[in-house]
Amino acid sequence: MFILNYFKFELKKWSRDSFTSFILVYPLLMGTAGRYLVPLIEKQMGSDLSPTYPIILVTLSMVSAKIAGAVVGFSILDDRDDNILYTVKVAPLSMEVFIGLKLLLVYILSVIGTVFVLWFSNLGLLPWGTIISISLVAAIQAPLLALLINYIASNKVEGFAAIKGLNVLIVFPVVALFFHDIKEFLFAIEPSFWPAKALYGALTGVPQQLSYSGYYITGLAYGLLATYLAYRAFAKKVY
Repeated sequence: MFILNYFKFELKKWSRDSFTSFILVYPLLMGTAGRYLVPLIEKQMGSDLSPTYPIILVTLSMVSAKIAGAVVGFSILDDRDDNILYTVKVAPLSMEVFIGLKLLLVYILSVIGTVFVLWFSNLGLLPWGTIISISLVAAIQAPLLALLINYIASNKVEGFAAIKGLNVLIVFPVVALFFHDIKEFLFAIEPSFWPAKALYGALTGVPQQLSYSGYYITGLAYGLLATYLAYRAFAKKVY
């Protein structure tokens, strides 16, 4: 009951702010872009973009989690600017629970959002099992990015700079889609590389260096480890 009430409080708080409320609507924008904007561009250009559909869908789904992470990262920065974290330190609610529930909420929303983008965009036929499994791994980027932003930045001005720097890394998994040999692992430092390659393989059937399970399991383990390490670094700095 406590967790449910906390989630309701956070959702209400985010919906009241024009910036953080974006997390509640961004999947609609991404899914709509895939379903309607891409065909419109094809019509205007008079060309068939279907060979690029897998790349577009991978990009939309990976960017979705990044957006959620950036928004919640700023929510935490807001809490820090308003000294809410200092209040939590003397409250019955522990800091670990306060931050952990916030990260859990953004993860759940990111899973739902990624599922919607993969399903609604209509850029590739995927079984529901693949859609859900990919979303579970890709959504790890949301809490991970939120933690990294707050580790790097101490205020919202620094937060904007951190987002610009970290979001440059989104090109890594996209560029990696054009490599099908050992050179693809040059981009594997970016955690979204792994679900991106798994998704691309499921969409195209193009032979990859690893199987779907190989990319998926590695991505899950790497994402969880990176999130854990990011949390330890964030806690050491902020707590």
